[in-house]
This record gives sequence, C-alpha cells and structure tokens, in this order.
Amino acid sequence: MLKILVVNDVFPHIRNSTTILIENIVPLIKKKLEVKVFWVITDNYGERTKVTDPNYEVFYLSDYKNAREILEKIKPDLCYHLVGANVPDYAFMLVERHLKIPNFGLAAGWGEAAVDYYFKEEVSGQKVFLEHIRQFFEKKNVGYDNGIKTARGKNFLKKCLFLIRTLRSIGKSNLEANIELLELAKLQFRPPNKFNKKFNCNLIFIENNSGIDFLVKSGLKRENIRTVGNPIFHTAFKKRTQISLKDNNKLNILFITANLTSGQGKSNFSKSRRNKMIEETITSLNKFHKKTSLVIKIHPTAENYTEYKQLLEKFENIHLSQKDDIIDLINKSDVIITPVTSTAAIIALIMNKPIIIWNYFHIEQDLLLRTDTALECKNISELNNCLDSAESFREKNAEKINNIIDENFSYENPSQRIADEILDFIRKHNPRTN
Repeated sequence: MLKILVVNDVFPHIRNSTTILIENIVPLIKKKLEVKVFWVITDNYGERTKVTDPNYEVFYLSDYKNAREILEKIKPDLCYHLVGANVPDYAFMLVERHLKIPNFGLAAGWGEAAVDYYFKEEVSGQKVFLEHIRQFFEKKNVGYDNGIKTARGKNFLKKCLFLIRTLRSIGKSNLEANIELLELAKLQFRPPNKFNKKFNCNLIFIENNSGIDFLVKSGLKRENIRTVGNPIFHTAFKKRTQISLKDNNKLNILFITANLTSGQGKSNFSKSRRNKMIEETITSLNKFHKKTSLVIKIHPTAENYTEYKQLLEKFENIHLSQKDDIIDLINKSDVIITPVTSTAAIIALIMNKPIIIWNYFHIEQDLLLRTDTALECKNISELNNCLDSAESFREKNAEKINNIIDENFSYENPSQRIADEILDFIRKHNPRTN
C-alpha cells in the first residue's frame, strides 16, 4: 500500500487546490497501487470533522508537539506540500529530509502566486508587512455556519512553536531553531515570492512553463520541476463545448471576489474599498439591469463568509456562495464580473464566458487586461455598457482568447500526468510499494 501524508490548512471536503488535486489523482494511482491518504489539518482551530472516504484518515496538527511525532506514527511512503513559506509545511519538510522520506508538491497555488505572470508589478515590502500585522489580529471564522471565531495570530504562534519543537526533535539547538524561525519569518515579508531553496521537493508540479525560470531563480531545482497543467482547468475544458441551458429569462451574473490581502500585484486594495465596490455594483445592477440574477462567489478558504453576509443583509435576492463548485457556478452564468485575474477567472475564460474586469483597485498589468482577453470596467458608470457589450467583446477577441488558452492552460489530462509522475517516482525510489 502507498501511504501519502498530505499537509493542508482545511478539511478534505473543502475545495482548494490541494483537495482537488488529491481527489483527482487517488483514483488514478489506485489502478496500480492501493492508496491511503493521511490528512494533517493545520488550521482547524479546534474543530473536528467526520471523514466518509475510506481512502482518507484525518490528523490534527494541534494534537501533536512536532512533525516528527506525526511522521513516525503514520510512516508515510510519500508526503505532499504546497511549496512556499508556510510554517507547518516547512516543519514537515525538515523531518522528511532527516528521515529520508520523499515528497512532492505544488508551487504555491499552481502559478497564481507567481506575481510576475498574473501581474507584472510587485507590491511593496512595506505593504506586505502591514498586511501581515493586520491579519495577525484578525478574527477568523471556524467553519462557515457555526459563528465561532478565533484569532489568526494565536494560531500562527502555535505553528511557530510547532516548528521550534520540530527543529529540536531533529537535533537542532534552541539557538539554531530560533534563527531558523527568524529566517522563515523574513521570507513571509519578502515580495513578491515566498519561494526559497528551503522548500525544494523531490517532485514539484507547476501549471505552465512560464513559471519555471521564476521558480529556479527563487532557489527551486529545475530538475525537480514538472509542467503538468491544472486538474481544475481540465474539468473546465470538458465543459467548454457544452451549451448550458438557462432556467430563467434573466441575465445571470457571477461576481467573483478577490482576496488581495497578501499583495498579489500592485493595487490600492483594502477591505473597506472592497465592500464599497460590492455595494456600488449591486446598486448599479438594481438601477440599470432589472432582470438580473446575481451570485457573489467568495474565496473558499481565504475570505470570511460572515463579513460578506452582514454586508449583503440590506440587499435582496443576492446569493452568496463560498462552498459551491466554481465550475458549476460559471457554467450557469451568462457573464462574469471580477476585480482581478484569478484561477476562477481563467476557468471562466476556458469555458467561453465573457469576462468583465471591474478594475476597482487599479491593479497594474493584470494578465487578462494586458492580453485583451477581458473587458475592462474602469468606473461604476461604465458597468451597464460593459454588461451590454461583454459578449460581443468576447466574440471579437476570440482568437486572442484561444491563443492564450492554448499557450498556457491546455495541457491534456493533468491529473493523469501527475499520477504517472508519482508512480514513476515511487517505482524508482521505493520499490517495496510496487
């Protein structure tokens, strides 16, 4: 049996890049090997979940003193990480190297964090630092419906203690452990990337070739990097040629929010401006487009559902979504509005949906805008006209849209590519699992 340990910040049933990846590759690997996935949840804030998938077992970081304790208990054949300056992931990587356990990972959100690709302009180090300070004191919801909140800063300090204990477990002195922690903290505030040679995995999967030089320059090993595409995009390609049937006579608008608090690109983003943007958008739609259906989709893990729910209380007939499948939401929509290029926006592009970049935060050098593949709305007075002309814009620029998709996102069956790479690696490095 192949035992895979997966470090993730949320439960397996919450969809993010990691949970979607594992969900897609496990059935493919199982065609060759029996597989058991051991999830280590780092941000449960005391909450527990029931796992119904027989291939999964869940552990909680908060139940253990250090990463070595967990690894020696599970004894995995292979470990997974989101590659980047993440404290728990780094703690596990250190012990994996010490115990000679191989690992694989994704390069920080499939290239989305590669600011030199989605955005050409870097955010200042000062802004990144101030944002981290704000987040330290921020209260975060535990789950979506229970209303329990806890401080993010307290959770971060617990992770730092976990890292120090992990370093001590592999023979580092207290002084060495604290120096290591300070070096990692510096990376958290270094724009735009959080990559470093510290985070090398035996296999590193990335979305497209445009990010390879960026990652190598950051310190990752070129020979370990594999360009495989993105399983989420692969699902979008399957939907691309399908015609979705309308169940109403309204203009179905999907507004995809953006979590820009970590400084993805140069902008004037703030939460107060974000709230004002949403209020202005709804007010404008109610005034000029009476026959509309509006769904607001927020980030599945990085945004606060309660904050948005309170913001929308004064408006009627607005559907707020956080857990719904993004591909299903896009498929049911006629037009997409979003303030910035994101994975969700790329999915919409692949699925032939007209996209309006409502550039409220003045993002500089956004990918879809600089390639003329989305219609730009510069102020609220333009939104009505943009909605009327979005489809014709898409048709007019279809060739450009198809070219950027073909050049960057059209990798055939990425899940199978990843599964094959993992199986090939296991055959070479751990023959006892064959």
